[in-house]
Amino acid sequence: MKKFLLLVCAAVISMSASAQEGQKAVGFSLLYGSEIDNVGLGVKGQYNLTDNLRGEAAFDYYLKKDGWSMWDINANMHYLFNVGRKVTVYPLAGLGYVNVSYEAGDKDHVAVKSSKGRLGVNLGGGVDFALTKNISLNGELKYQFIDNFNQVVFGTGINFKF
Repeated sequence: MKKFLLLVCAAVISMSASAQEGQKAVGFSLLYGSEIDNVGLGVKGQYNLTDNLRGEAAFDYYLKKDGWSMWDINANMHYLFNVGRKVTVYPLAGLGYVNVSYEAGDKDHVAVKSSKGRLGVNLGGGVDFALTKNISLNGELKYQFIDNFNQVVFGTGINFKF
């Protein structure tokens, strides 16, 4: 009887351990970029490859300020650590493509227009706090290593799991 109960407990634990694998989520973020010195909006999609490994694709757009605008596309990996029933922390690493544009002049005559795109590396971490089974709040801090445009990005947002 003890062996049977042990087997049942092991089966239940293994089922709950694999519950996150294959889980998908979409999210929306409010961002601040230190180098562009402005706020931005982001959208992301996430997919749990394993219980602890999550892939993320994200698009961020920073609002235009003083002639400068910026957007980026990122592909990041998160290694998930469940530190409580509702809290998950993760380091992140990934690649990104950043496009920075500058435009000066008035609305009738553009005097200067320049745009540059660069590849970069993302390193950072974040935390997810589950509000419900399918909704979580997120906070993230990452450093974007980009040639001549390194910046820290602070983000906060909401994720919807399905």
